Amino acid sequence: MSGALTVILLFLIGYASQRSGVCMVRAVREVIARRRVHRLAGFSLAAGAAMLVMGLAEMAGARPFATILGSPPDALAVAGGVVFGLGSLLAGHCAMGLLAALTNGELPRLGSILAMFVAAALLGPDMSKAALLLPPRDPLASPLAGHPGLALTLGTIIAITAGSYIYRRIGWKRPKGGWSPLLAMSLIGTASGLLFALDRHWVYTSRIAEIARGGMAGTAGTALGLAVLVAGMGAASVAEGTFRLETGTLRGWARAFASGLLMGLGATMVPGGNDAMLFTGVPLLLPNLLAAYAAFAATLFAALMLRSRVVPAGA
Repeated sequence: MSGALTVILLFLIGYASQRSGVCMVRAVREVIARRRVHRLAGFSLAAGAAMLVMGLAEMAGARPFATILGSPPDALAVAGGVVFGLGSLLAGHCAMGLLAALTNGELPRLGSILAMFVAAALLGPDMSKAALLLPPRDPLASPLAGHPGLALTLGTIIAITAGSYIYRRIGWKRPKGGWSPLLAMSLIGTASGLLFALDRHWVYTSRIAEIARGGMAGTAGTALGLAVLVAGMGAASVAEGTFRLETGTLRGWARAFASGLLMGLGATMVPGGNDAMLFTGVPLLLPNLLAAYAAFAATLFAALMLRSRVVPAGA
């Protein structure tokens, strides 16, 4: 039963992510170009909803806040966020945006995802300590573990604040035929929280790392989860009528592969991609992921603001 529910939740996250355009690079561009923070508020809504659901699960006897351990914030996590941000800028998409673009038919995005797999395979836990001189990190549990009341309070405040802002600005409006951000981000956050309550780590950059480091043994379930997430996005692309097959150029594939290597390197240093930073680090309040997410966001803002001044809009 839990296996079937996991499949349904992963498919729902993929479908809703595609219909709502979940991408941090896109969100930052929207802030700079249009002075709108709707997408950023949507991310907060999803994180708050996930925290709220996990708080309820904790009260019911589950231990969702103990599923994943973080570590203290350090310079490596910050540097990893910066490197991941640079890779995202080169790609034009963050981790979720890459997967969405691929399922829209942009084949060069496969180069980025394959490069992240290569980086994870070459820089596994043992090799990264040697090649990158990464020091050992002490594991650190979520401060919300064993405190469901605190999780419920914080989750409710975050979700209501973000949801109210979105409602005041655009209500239930569906941009360009997609889903209402209120509906989509609430569903994504709720599904994410339920997956953590089921002891499932759904973020796909971490699943890529698991497959790369685990070989063929014991990765069937991990690969299936990634396939279901992709299937959900693909189904949304077909339903929305946005699928257009683009084979790309050799230069485009090279750029995609280079961006994926940067993102894979950054994810190794954090550890975790920006999907883990947002959907794991924020709801679980894991310090290393929060620090990396702040550095990732700051990198995007700084680079895109500089680009907007150097290259005027419409040029």
